[in-house]
Amino acid sequence: MTVTRSPARAGTLVIQEKAKLRKVLGRLDLILFGACAIVGLDTVAFAASVGGQAITWLALSLVFFLIPYGLMMAELGSTFAVEGGPYEWVKLAFGRLPGSITAVLYWLSNPIWIGGTLAATSIGVLQAFVTHGTWSTGAEIAFGLVFTWLTVGVAVASFKYGKWGPNIGTIVKILVVGIFFVLAVAFLVSKGQPAGTVGAADLKPSISGFLGVIGVLVFLWVGFELSNGASEEMLNPQRDVPVMVVGSGLIAAVLYALVIGGILLVIPRTALTNVGGFADAYDKVAGVLGGGKDLLGPIFGVLIVLTLFGSGVVWLVGADRVQAVAALDGAAPAWMGKFTSFGTPLNVNIMSGLVGSALVVMGFEFTSGKLGDFFGIALTLAISTATLCYTFMFLVLPILRRKYPNAPRPYRVPGGIFGCWICAILAELFVIVTGLTLLWPGLVESWFGETFNLQDYLGLTVSRTFFEVATLGTFGAMILLAIVFWAIGRRNLRTGLAGEPDDLVRVPDLDGAASGGGGARR
Repeated sequence: MTVTRSPARAGTLVIQEKAKLRKVLGRLDLILFGACAIVGLDTVAFAASVGGQAITWLALSLVFFLIPYGLMMAELGSTFAVEGGPYEWVKLAFGRLPGSITAVLYWLSNPIWIGGTLAATSIGVLQAFVTHGTWSTGAEIAFGLVFTWLTVGVAVASFKYGKWGPNIGTIVKILVVGIFFVLAVAFLVSKGQPAGTVGAADLKPSISGFLGVIGVLVFLWVGFELSNGASEEMLNPQRDVPVMVVGSGLIAAVLYALVIGGILLVIPRTALTNVGGFADAYDKVAGVLGGGKDLLGPIFGVLIVLTLFGSGVVWLVGADRVQAVAALDGAAPAWMGKFTSFGTPLNVNIMSGLVGSALVVMGFEFTSGKLGDFFGIALTLAISTATLCYTFMFLVLPILRRKYPNAPRPYRVPGGIFGCWICAILAELFVIVTGLTLLWPGLVESWFGETFNLQDYLGLTVSRTFFEVATLGTFGAMILLAIVFWAIGRRNLRTGLAGEPDDLVRVPDLDGAASGGGGARR
């Protein structure tokens, strides 16, 4: 397999737009950025819905997915520290077409997530804690639109100030989980025994439990590479990226264990709901506050919404940069590579807002305002596209080890090329199984003789036909869009408008000779 070579010189658009980038991300910023990207409270109840074995699968996925994945991203992020990292890595290994597919899936999964899962969860939280009642479809759509465009607004802001959205988001997440954990302990002490079921038998893993939770666990863990969408805005990526992987990974592991464990201890599995599971768990443990529950409830609800908002901002900030860089390199229309004067991608962010808005309107309309149905379909779309975008990315490291053996590597995955392939294969298997279980639910279950019911799995009331048209149709449209973007970008390459230079990163040419330049180009 050959690498699609970049032009000898940078395209005119690349020079013009990359001159706007500013180095503002330090080590602490990256740790908080990574933790905010990984920790999401919108899907923890879904993970807990398989019962006590969710804890078992959380631990196993940490060992067999999170650690191999983190090791790979630490080497890639510190070795190939260029703006739009995920796209650039795939382009270097496989060429621009796979790079375009990766960038489009990576980008579009986020407005789908923001306008779908995050908006739906925020509405559910506000209904439970603030308004104490259901909203009309019009009110839900209005809130979803406001939520989406506020997220876009912060993502467009200068990174010097916009980075505080993810930073504060991580701090608020730690605060929310801390409050919940303290209340859960007080609740358990007052009751003398768990209300949920987390005995030894419940922790025993099963095939059905694995297939039911694998997708959301992968979705919960990913995010290490997101900050590399802004590699040329980091102060010292070679030093800081490996530290970020360790720091943000530890924060995520601790917070998820506390939240999922707490939910399982205070709410029986049969009483869990996908949209409001975390809110329901808080509502139950807050009973120990007595009259203080009514006072803290609205505050806690707003804090949860702020954590969801922070998650949306951090992913939009990183993923939109990946798509913008793909445009600068000739894998998407040139207008998508436009940055503001203070270094943030403008047109891609606007497109994200439009896509998120379309999902809000169509989602609520097609599900007749049923929040649970909207959440289930949006979650499936978000998880499937967000995980399948790693299909090429997780195979990149061993290939780049072979193609660029002499590239300076501040950090190396242990075990040489064998260790690289072990990490790549483990991570890739999780992605493949996730894609199969979400886009063709029931397929893998049938291989093991397991029965499957779509309504029981996602709590949906829509038909299977509607579900598959929504999910498979949307995924197919994204792939087609990526191919169209790639075809348009090729014209910009020929005219010299787009295309990264040969010395974009400090790696040898394919013949082994060292390339000139290196680092971030201005």
